Amino acid sequence: MKYMDNKFSVLMTVYKMEKPEYLNQSLSSIEEQTLLPQEIVLVEDGPLTDELERVIEIHKRQFKNKFKIIKSNVNRGRGLASRLGLKYISTDWVARVDSDDICYKNRFKLQLEALEKNHNIKMIGGQITEFQDMPQNITGKREVPLSFKEIEKFARYRSPINNPTLMFNKKALDLIGGYPMLNVLEDYDLCIRFLVNNLEIINLPYNLVNMRVNKQMYKRRGGVKYLCQYILMKWKWYKMGIGNIKSLVLSDVLMTGNIILPVNIRRLVYSLFLRKRQK
Repeated sequence: MKYMDNKFSVLMTVYKMEKPEYLNQSLSSIEEQTLLPQEIVLVEDGPLTDELERVIEIHKRQFKNKFKIIKSNVNRGRGLASRLGLKYISTDWVARVDSDDICYKNRFKLQLEALEKNHNIKMIGGQITEFQDMPQNITGKREVPLSFKEIEKFARYRSPINNPTLMFNKKALDLIGGYPMLNVLEDYDLCIRFLVNNLEIINLPYNLVNMRVNKQMYKRRGGVKYLCQYILMKWKWYKMGIGNIKSLVLSDVLMTGNIILPVNIRRLVYSLFLRKRQK
């Protein structure tokens, strides 16, 4: 089977606080791909502003017969909204796209070419660059391991995938119970469940997505609620066979230290120690 025949869908969620210009840039990056999806399933996670609705309508007209708009009357959160959207996917493969990120033009082509070469792959991601304000203002890069074995080791301490680059097999997802009913760490949990069920995951060495970062992103990764959820999930994954007591305690201690930091200091820690600096 040629990768051109291996049809896939894009899954995106958007809520009222998204900036229209960010959504426009994200949807445009899908339309400019060298390999286009069969459909875009867009979940409106609660009522949207008129400006966001206008952006969606413009892209619906430009990308005729490709859009499935799913409207939720209430804001569910990204994880639960994604779970809702998956019910409307009609292809075997699903590509996640965040509503404020920008896909590099060959993202989908590179992923589908890799799937053609190895039919055992059930989840595939890649590298991301990060930018502030303008897409060309790249401030760093988050590198993740490439092979299944390296991914399993990395997962003991940190998420071994870049969430915005994910493409996964829907049938494989259904076999392990579907998308997590979570709004925190949902993609990390998804990856862990693929790993413990021995479903092959790889990351490509290429930059697939240019991810928007700002103060709000770092703020979301703090607070007592986030820390409690993290510790509970790490314990759950340990009981599932990921890591050992040493990796469990170490990752919990490091995350506790990270979360209690003020937002600006946390942002600096990510930049200096958890990201590759751009030259």
